[in-house]
Amino acid sequence: MKIIMTKDLFYKIEGSGTPVLLIHGFTGSHKSFQKVSSFLSSQFKVITVDMIGHGQSMNYESKNYTFDKSINDLNKILDSLSIKKINLIGYSLGGRLAMQFALKNIAKLSSLIICSASYGIEKKEDRENRVLSDKKIVTMLENKPIETFVKYWKNLDIWDSEKNLSVERRNKIDKIRLSQNKIGLALNLSYQGQGKQEFIGNKLKKIKTKSLIMYGSNDSKYKEMSKEISKEIQNSKLLMVPNSGHNIILENPIFVAQEIKKFVLGEINGS
Repeated sequence: MKIIMTKDLFYKIEGSGTPVLLIHGFTGSHKSFQKVSSFLSSQFKVITVDMIGHGQSMNYESKNYTFDKSINDLNKILDSLSIKKINLIGYSLGGRLAMQFALKNIAKLSSLIICSASYGIEKKEDRENRVLSDKKIVTMLENKPIETFVKYWKNLDIWDSEKNLSVERRNKIDKIRLSQNKIGLALNLSYQGQGKQEFIGNKLKKIKTKSLIMYGSNDSKYKEMSKEISKEIQNSKLLMVPNSGHNIILENPIFVAQEIKKFVLGEINGS
């Protein structure tokens, strides 16, 4: 295992072989993929990263929180490791970043795997309303303890299925959320929230890379989005992850890891 801190981002490398890069969601970190990366590292070179404002990748300058900067940061990691082609996996916010990376760096992808992600909000008015809604959360992060935010966040409807997990696994999720720098989260949400993202649903046809689109069986909202993403990315496969809601990488990590392994190996073997 190799742990690296660049000027901009913290990342960890496990295993060797064909490279895969895992991007976590909002309030997550490289630790969110612990079970997935442990499973995959027996076969692949697994790179897990703390995206800006999360984990050990903290910065207080707002200019470092744009989508373009995050995509550039990912490119720097690949360049530093002399990786020409990558199997890119993104969950939730990480999935949004992965799709944007794909649109700007299609030649660098061996495969693209999207987990529980959105292509953005189509209507300008809806995006503006989302920004206003997110500002309330940003204010909470700026003025209240991280514990207040986490209590609010984990009780949102989107995380309902996490309540079915064991106490041990729920505590692990809480620990990752509570370990965050609340100002980092506030900055990230201010600049990378869905209201700030360009709508890319009408651009996904440009992605020709073999892609896998996954969603949780109990995640009705993202089930529909995943279907739309799969419809737009022509060379894609749609897959439901059983016994899970939005947080498929923590609710059913071994199933997700097995499907990633099969998909990436299929791409290597030309199947």
